[in-house]
Amino acid sequence: MKELTKKVVILNNFTSPYVAQAIIVFKDYNPKLEGRAIEDAEKIVSHYIDKIEKNGQPQKAVRKKGKYLKIAAVIIIAAVIYAVIKYLI
Repeated sequence: MKELTKKVVILNNFTSPYVAQAIIVFKDYNPKLEGRAIEDAEKIVSHYIDKIEKNGQPQKAVRKKGKYLKIAAVIIIAAVIYAVIKYLI
C-alpha cells in the first residue's frame, strides 16, 4: 500500500516583504537529506526574491489556447469512442 503521509517543513524566517512563509513537502523523506532540502528551498526563495526586486512584481503567465484545444479534443474523442462502444454492445 502506498504511504499517504508526507513530511512537511514550514520556513518562516524570511526578511522579504514579499514572502512570509515557504512550505516544503517532501516526496520521499530522508532525515539525512532534510538539511540540504531546506537549504535548497531557501536558495529558491532567495532567488525568487532577488528576481522580484530586480524586475518588479512577476506577471501572471499567459496561457496558450492550444492547451485547452488539446484537452477539448481528447474529451471529444473519448466521448465518441465511448458512444461507439456503447452502440456496438
